[in-house]
Amino acid sequence: MVTANRKSCLILLGCGVCLQVNVWVGAFFVISGYVVAYTATELNRYEASPRVQPAGAYTIARVAGYYPLYILVQVLFGAMFAWVDNMFNGPIATAAHAIMSATLTQAWFPAHAEIWNAPTWFLSALTFAMVVLPHVLPTIAALRKKGLRTLLVVLTAVSLTSKLAYSYDLGVWSIMEGMTGPKAHPNILLWNVTRFNPFYCLLEVLMGVAACRLVMLENVDDKGQPLATPPPAAGSLLLPLLGLVAITAARAAGWVQLNDPLTRGLLFVPLFTLALMNLHRNTIAGGKGLTGLLAHPFLAYLGTISFPIFVLHGAIGQMFYKKVVATQLWGLVMPASFFPAYCAIVLLSSAAVQKLFLEQKKVQEVCGNITKALAK
Repeated sequence: MVTANRKSCLILLGCGVCLQVNVWVGAFFVISGYVVAYTATELNRYEASPRVQPAGAYTIARVAGYYPLYILVQVLFGAMFAWVDNMFNGPIATAAHAIMSATLTQAWFPAHAEIWNAPTWFLSALTFAMVVLPHVLPTIAALRKKGLRTLLVVLTAVSLTSKLAYSYDLGVWSIMEGMTGPKAHPNILLWNVTRFNPFYCLLEVLMGVAACRLVMLENVDDKGQPLATPPPAAGSLLLPLLGLVAITAARAAGWVQLNDPLTRGLLFVPLFTLALMNLHRNTIAGGKGLTGLLAHPFLAYLGTISFPIFVLHGAIGQMFYKKVVATQLWGLVMPASFFPAYCAIVLLSSAAVQKLFLEQKKVQEVCGNITKALAK
């Protein structure tokens, strides 16, 4: 009995961790902005890279970095997506959803942000950020350190305002949205606006931009001249990472009762941003330890195939776990014991897509030519 209860507690704890995706997704928006700032603004200079202009060409080039694989998956699994959609919603809605999905506009529709390949709503929101970024990067790049810190505070405050409004209006300060079904939620559309709306996601992307600029300017003063003394030593990477894990585990165990958006805005995103900045500083300083571990070839390869994993896992998951699809293909929804096999299938499929599609010179050439033609 004790063993069974312990096993049940571990299962519930595991589910509580996995169902906090609405908290962890904030990290991916922050890191997206961080990478943009690192590649599109100048080190130790208060200016953006020339590559951000013209704005349209910059946006097209950035979207072209993820759209080819995205649309490939939409084509490969399109028959399955459309069949299920038509079964529940009819042909007109299915056609509308196909257009939303193909144009990456689904995140603007709170009731339909997760149509077809649900996790890719993230790319829909990110695409809006890529449209905005070339227009704001020159201004952010010109900010001095005090201005960047002020920008981080303002962005956080604006982001928290929407989360506080959602929590206050619905009185949902302590619910775990990831473990609350749509019918049990007091207002699922307001919750969807809070978590999917591209404007709110843009705020976190811009936080990543401001954080990266702070590190990129640490060796110069407000006039762009080298500092007489070196900047302070890089802070700990391990401590904020442990904080992220502790917050996730404490919520899963029920020790911290704070809803997903407030946890994300008040605790998770600030801690993750600090971890990212410290990782950057430690890398510049040639730090080993955890920073060196993250550079291990195996982890680096997992990073390489992380995007194929992201795009494929939802579509492949429908084949085994979406009832109407799985029962047609296999006669049943796969049990929990199948999950390791599912993970292996996703990993192998992602590695194959990386090797046979993304790394193929012909694919890169065709995509590059299309990108150049659109940019003109």
